[in-house]
Amino acid sequence: MDFITSYINQYGYIVLFLALMLELLALPLPGELLMGYAGVLAFQGHLSWVGSILVAGMGSMVGMTIAYGVGYKLGTPFFDKYGLVFRA
Repeated sequence: MDFITSYINQYGYIVLFLALMLELLALPLPGELLMGYAGVLAFQGHLSWVGSILVAGMGSMVGMTIAYGVGYKLGTPFFDKYGLVFRA
């Protein structure tokens, strides 16, 4: 988590967008904690409230769209065959 917070301090909105997008693609990233940290940075004046909310929403929507596209493209036969490998 320390490396993510240092990247957010350095790159701001880009890291927030990518982290929330990748979280929805089944990578174990702590999205809720990142949003809390973004709130702290917004309170301190390093990020804007509106910008953080918009970037987080866009990152989440892009991640959900990619996950849906992968599921739609691969379909049920893929997950029936390889589902045990991708089991949560």
